[in-house]
Amino acid sequence: MPDGFPDKVCTNLDTPCRWTMWNVEGHEMYLYILMFAATLLLIGRLWIRLQIWRKGQGELQFDHLPERIGRVLKYALGQSRLVRDRAPGLMHTGIFFGFTALFIGTALATIDQDFFVKILDEKLLKHAAYVIYEVALDAFTLAFLGGLGYALYRRNALRPKKLTLTVGFNAVLFQLFLLVLTGLLLEAFRLAALNDYIGDSWGRYSFAGWMLAQGLLILSDSESLWRDWHVGMWWFHAIQVAVFIVTLVDTPLKHTIYSPLNIFFSNFREPGQLAKLDLENPDVEQFGVGRLTDFRVAQLMDGDACTECGRCQAACPAYLAGTPLNPKQIILDIRSAMNLYSGSLGVGLHPSAAADHQFNPDDMPIIGVEYQGRELLSKDALWACTTCRACVYECPVLIEHVDSIVDMRRHLVLMEGEPPALLGTTFNNAERSGNPWNNRDSRLKWTEELEFEPPIMAEKKKVDVLYWVGCSGAFDPNSQRTSRAVAKILNAAGVDWGMLGDEETCHCEWARRGGNEALYQEAVPGIIETFNQYEFNTIITHCPHCFNTIKNEFPDFGGNYTVVHHSQYIAKLIAEGKIKPDYSRNGSAGEMSEAVRQITYHDSCYIGRYNDEYDSPRKMIEAIPGVNLVEMARSRDRGLCCGGGGAQVFMETHQTQPVNMVRLTEAVNALNGDIPYDHTGAVREVGTNVKLDKPATIATACPFCTVMLNSAQQSMAVEDLVVRDVSEIVAEAI
Repeated sequence: MPDGFPDKVCTNLDTPCRWTMWNVEGHEMYLYILMFAATLLLIGRLWIRLQIWRKGQGELQFDHLPERIGRVLKYALGQSRLVRDRAPGLMHTGIFFGFTALFIGTALATIDQDFFVKILDEKLLKHAAYVIYEVALDAFTLAFLGGLGYALYRRNALRPKKLTLTVGFNAVLFQLFLLVLTGLLLEAFRLAALNDYIGDSWGRYSFAGWMLAQGLLILSDSESLWRDWHVGMWWFHAIQVAVFIVTLVDTPLKHTIYSPLNIFFSNFREPGQLAKLDLENPDVEQFGVGRLTDFRVAQLMDGDACTECGRCQAACPAYLAGTPLNPKQIILDIRSAMNLYSGSLGVGLHPSAAADHQFNPDDMPIIGVEYQGRELLSKDALWACTTCRACVYECPVLIEHVDSIVDMRRHLVLMEGEPPALLGTTFNNAERSGNPWNNRDSRLKWTEELEFEPPIMAEKKKVDVLYWVGCSGAFDPNSQRTSRAVAKILNAAGVDWGMLGDEETCHCEWARRGGNEALYQEAVPGIIETFNQYEFNTIITHCPHCFNTIKNEFPDFGGNYTVVHHSQYIAKLIAEGKIKPDYSRNGSAGEMSEAVRQITYHDSCYIGRYNDEYDSPRKMIEAIPGVNLVEMARSRDRGLCCGGGGAQVFMETHQTQPVNMVRLTEAVNALNGDIPYDHTGAVREVGTNVKLDKPATIATACPFCTVMLNSAQQSMAVEDLVVRDVSEIVAEAI
């Protein structure tokens, strides 16, 4: 046996076996003291950060425990959102699973030595178990190095715009690279020293280290030389690990701890459901988020969990349009605010912040405050959000950007009375006349062009389907066409339906997203009271914003109804054979314009990402013979917002390239068969000479989308392009 062999169990050179602590006997206690001290320091620093989070509102939630564990397994361990972008996803998978495997491998070796050998007088890592252990660890080591190599190349050569390109990230990658490399060299020095004993047998199972060892043996075959190098590298590697542990919370790698926690404690509300404010409670003096301590605990955790991957930034329509909003920066600003006020919270990590900012915990403004030479959470950025949830959907660690932005808007409107000017006027319109445009006409005026008398609930009292027309459907000319199309389809299918007519009023969902929770809460109870006067089984609406709020938010106010989007209901009618859209069958082949033959569908955010409905509108289109449905590069769950959500349709925009024009360009590119959009995060320029190869249609399923894309079509003067709701196309074909 070689000198310095400490294992009392594995004594046969013919038996593949893990020789733990070989050549470093007597050093073991010092190693454990070092690692114990480093771990204690890490736990202490994590505890301090936890105390900062706990200054937020509410508590961390442990309900839905099985589902929470499932989310961690899916999003943290399974990396399910990261691998959607193949190259960076595979890169991170190599790093993540390489790191995880080496951590587990080290833990197994420790358990083997300190429990199985010392207590049970047995060996866990021997025979086949050892072979699998060594082959797997070396394979994961190479995957780790490959991932790190690509990460360095990506950050320093490719340099995608969405990444945070700072020295700190390169330093972390170099630190990890050094950790893995020294671990591999440690194995190589051991195998070089033991070459005469196991080099030609089971030493080969450590294939990566063994190949390095063969190179070392060319330089020298001295066992004592490689023993000395082994001891030195063993301590160098151990000190590296200790430094890594202690500094973990100061580097971008802190997300390895915070991100799984954030995933575990993520909320279980419906995606389309904003938290209800208790406006009637006289003890509540602050509404929305204007101070650091107004955030919920989970929102503060979001700030630390951010990996700075930039996926949210690349997906954000407002960022793409050149507004001040960058969803990644919003979350990083929350982190910066915690650092700024950490001294005031009594758990300071930054003495300089504590010295300069000794505020009362109740006096810690965050919107527009200066920190390290820049403005945190600027108002212009907060008002640029379209609430499309593309950022939330892309985030690999389930950060809720939109909720935090809306909460800060609530503060600006309810506490400071500072909505954007045009939005403030729209609030007043809704208060005065029950609709955003202050339109005093009858809500039934759109029915004048119908060939039949639409049923009104005040007369029928009881129906199967209640059609909620909405403000756009009643007053906007484009959406009025949709209302007539839906009414025609319901009538043709023989549906027992009715509508409220002039009993309808705006629920002000757009105002809620615009921060005016009071206006929303004033409107909703009256609508619920009106609903409850009548009997019906289902509510249908062609507006995704109406659909989302009645379905997901009215229950908070006692309004529980079965609600479907018009595309879902019409697709069901088609599937049941109650309507058969077919131009030729209905003797109208000549009416099928060339534009209808080529259609691309624009996904609405509020029926798509908010309510996971992508298929019904497509089924409607595909049911029409002779129609060719073309998908845009960004479609379905990755569809680009039209730019009208989050009350943007009622605000002045300050965009270098309006997002509705970007979307229209993507639609034309798809219809022309051009190269698809890539997800690098770079801002693309929109040409002014966009042209279609042949007439085509953009189909929508949202009145705001129709307005925004029509506006873009007119601004860009794209000829032979029609923007229509899917129901209009179906109604024309029956």
